[in-house]
Amino acid sequence: MTAIPPQPTDYSGQYALSGPAKVRDARVTPIRGDLADIALAGKLFAPHYVVPMERAVAVPFAPLRKIPHDDAEQTSELLSGERFMVLDIAGAWAWGYCQHDCYNGYLALDALGEPQGKAPVARPGDPVEAALARLGMPYVWGARGGAGIDCSGLVQTSFAHAGQLLPRDSDQQEACGEAVDAARRGDLVFFPGHVAIATGPDEIVHASQDAGAVVMEPLAALIARKGAPTHLRRLA
Repeated sequence: MTAIPPQPTDYSGQYALSGPAKVRDARVTPIRGDLADIALAGKLFAPHYVVPMERAVAVPFAPLRKIPHDDAEQTSELLSGERFMVLDIAGAWAWGYCQHDCYNGYLALDALGEPQGKAPVARPGDPVEAALARLGMPYVWGARGGAGIDCSGLVQTSFAHAGQLLPRDSDQQEACGEAVDAARRGDLVFFPGHVAIATGPDEIVHASQDAGAVVMEPLAALIARKGAPTHLRRLA
């Protein structure tokens, strides 16, 4: 079974105000020191709770930033039409989370518009073919196919084509599916801080920081650079 990232409206049983609360994963928990999503009321303490405003990305792609500054680290990326749930607006920036994976961050306000129709839904397909279609796309940290793509962004967007919703980062993805001893087509191959998709037992496709692009290469070549995989995971 594929693990689906927790939705912001489903925190039941995860948190309780029985003492100091520790956020399990700040990347996907919509809370700051001054406010939190209304869904966390009664689970995590915040001075204010806010009902999120749904907005849609109105540009081809928009970087999600760790802090509200154009030069700040890009942690993810939203593509045209994807939804951003706004919890706060300050100057030229909106703070909130990506609807599809709950990833928190700051998005430029001028990249957002009113939602028109439903959010984009990928048609079922082959995640390996979806990844191979991006061969040669530049490697860009935090990107998901707009300015470029990173290793976990390639995995997340490729598996969305098979109707499988995965978390954003490779360490989160490593908890999905079931462990296997040998790779077959479509399995995920994990290394420290990196993830690749097996196209067969001995070959992988991945967004390679070393190559600066999405490439297909022998699994043995990647092992020679990074060492033995930490995990092999099968999603279906």
